[in-house]
Amino acid sequence: MSRLDSKPVDELQLKRIQDLNVAAKYLEYRINELCPKGRERKIALQKLEEVMMWANKAIAFEGADE
Repeated sequence: MSRLDSKPVDELQLKRIQDLNVAAKYLEYRINELCPKGRERKIALQKLEEVMMWANKAIAFEGADE
């Protein structure tokens, strides 16, 4: 299986992804609430999106390298 292929996740992995998503949404809310509009806030939100992408991929592909 290529690391570029999508991979189905089981119920436990899906729950963990959903838990991360809830935490990320809260952090997004706090960043928008506490940080002034501008380049820095935009970058912070972009990095949060990147964090979620890599965290979800880590969960989906756990054990694939073994």
